[in-house]
Amino acid sequence: TTCPECEGTRLSEEARSVKIAGKGIAELSALQISDLAPWLAKLEEPSAAPLLSALRQVLDSFVEIGLGYLSLDRPAGTLSGGEAQRVKMVRHLGSSLTDVTYVFDEPTAGLHPHDVQRMNELLLRLRDKGNTVLVVEHKPETIAIADHVVDLGPGAGTAGGEIGFEGTVEGLRASDTTTG
Repeated sequence: TTCPECEGTRLSEEARSVKIAGKGIAELSALQISDLAPWLAKLEEPSAAPLLSALRQVLDSFVEIGLGYLSLDRPAGTLSGGEAQRVKMVRHLGSSLTDVTYVFDEPTAGLHPHDVQRMNELLLRLRDKGNTVLVVEHKPETIAIADHVVDLGPGAGTAGGEIGFEGTVEGLRASDTTTG
């Protein structure tokens, strides 16, 4: 049953009483990120400018990687593995850490082709911040952005595990491997 006190928001009375441009935190958290981002972009509050700028960047990143349909009040435990992985990616994009090694397992799985391109751009942004990005991937569009490729095979699971190719994307394309 829904809590009669907080109406299922899990927020204190004090938190529920705060309004920003006439909207409460529970109402804003229930919006899809793709609806919240443009609403937030219209806010002008000089005293909160740095916070608003950072929040806009985070929300825009969610939309960029195809997670604009999520709402901020959605429990983390209800996210799919791919959604959770992309949420973590957004967190790392906002980090000032460098020289970090990131490992992503099929980050483009289940994405629309347009969102695959956006994901590739985010992977490159992580790399360009001075990090190492290791990606396990099958989509040619993502393999094409790699600085270095290691192709394992010849099959999957127990039928694989052998290095079939190691080198550049151009070298992979010229190889006689299944991937090339």
